[in-house]
Amino acid sequence: MSRLFYEKFGEEALPIIRNVWYRMGLASGERFKEKMTACDFKSAAEYLNEWNKQMGEMESSRITEDIYHIVSPSGFCCDVGLENAGRPICEAVMYINKGQFKSICGCDVEMNIVRSKATGSDCCEIIYRPIDADDK
Repeated sequence: MSRLFYEKFGEEALPIIRNVWYRMGLASGERFKEKMTACDFKSAAEYLNEWNKQMGEMESSRITEDIYHIVSPSGFCCDVGLENAGRPICEAVMYINKGQFKSICGCDVEMNIVRSKATGSDCCEIIYRPIDADDK
């Protein structure tokens, strides 16, 4: 649906799409947080990592106190159908993860989409880092 909305309304649709996905992330992050014992960045990354593994959406990952680096399997099919849809729509949809981190650990995250099915890559690779309040 996000892709169709973007295709119809173009760049003007991106803030709306971003906001919708971010709000979905906030809501799902609250549900995840209820199941967790610790709620720092690393714990949030570990929880989301396990979720992604269960969904078969990840080939490899690296988690530290200040980095969550994930790579999907080669040939992975984007859950929301963004193959070759472009980087802007991918970034907007991936705001769901920003919302999840915000709900779970209370911090904003920097998201670096290194590779994306939306840009024609054979996999997705994303690096998340917490944004320190002092860094803003």
